[in-house]
Amino acid sequence: MSQDPSVSPDAGQPALIRPAARYGDASPARQRLNAVLITVAALTFVGGIVALGWSLSRPAFTTQLRAYQVVNDRSVKVEYLVRVRDPQTTVTCIVRARDRQSNEIGRTEVTSKRGLSEQALTVTVRTTVRANLGEIQGCQLTR
Repeated sequence: MSQDPSVSPDAGQPALIRPAARYGDASPARQRLNAVLITVAALTFVGGIVALGWSLSRPAFTTQLRAYQVVNDRSVKVEYLVRVRDPQTTVTCIVRARDRQSNEIGRTEVTSKRGLSEQALTVTVRTTVRANLGEIQGCQLTR
């Protein structure tokens, strides 16, 4: 009794036959090359994702309020620190003063200088009434 080679003897199901003429011969060297290429592509992709994450985790600038002092009934002195990743960029910040009810009673814009990656800035904000605090409202890059 002859057995059909396209039928698997274990399950009685047709066996998958891979015609070498159609798909080529899957030699061990070719399989290793494919594995190496897939590994290199995967590592490149993961490296790109890590580099993008690293870049996005480091902001272009940071600001930190260091101190404020109410000088008199018409002014408050605000001291803050600006750090920039690229020293050739500048950062413009809105510095404002607020009263006890949190109303804005004075504001000014201050732009950092080029060429320094870290700057301590001090600004005096003129107010309409006595200030309760001085703060940095917001900053943006101003190349």
